[in-house]
Formats: sequence, structure tokens, C-alpha cells
Amino acid sequence: MKSLIIEQIEVTSNGTVQVRMHKLSSDGDLIGNHRTSIPPAGDITAQIGAVNAHMATENYSPVSAADITKLTAICNAAWTVEVVSAYQAAEAARNQGV
Repeated sequence: MKSLIIEQIEVTSNGTVQVRMHKLSSDGDLIGNHRTSIPPAGDITAQIGAVNAHMATENYSPVSAADITKLTAICNAAWTVEVVSAYQAAEAARNQGV
């Protein structure tokens, strides 16, 4: 079965976590990349679940528990109360057209 591994986790200036995953063949050769992002205080489990569901349609195994643990730790470290509050305020202003 093909596999999906988290290759890069990046925290942007507004706290959004961007994730790049390598799509590997059953032989371990790189096929391409898949990307997703999670906003501050976003639902990590739901986002990875959505990625896993989508990639399963292409016959990929789910993201490993070890990769999810690393991702969760980075998100938790990045998403301080201040970062989450600033992101939510910016989103509220953007949604109000301010």
C-alpha cells in the first residue's frame, strides 16, 4: 500500500500550521506531495481525518500516530492564548469587512 508521511510542519506568522506530506509508493519512492493547513485552535483530529479519508480514495495508508503526535505537539506549542486571540480577532474583522 502507498503511504503518506508528514515531511514538513510550518507555523505561519498568524499561527496557521501548514503541513506538507510526502506521498510514497509501496516501494518507498516519492510520488508527490499533499498539503493541508490548520488555523489556530483548529481541530487537528478532524483535519487529519479528512486528509486520511481523501487519501484513502487513492489507496494511501493513514498518517501515522507518531506523525500526528508530532503535529499536535507543534500546534499546541504554537497556539498560545495570544496567538489564538489575535487570529480570532483578525478573522472576525475580516468577516465583517473591516
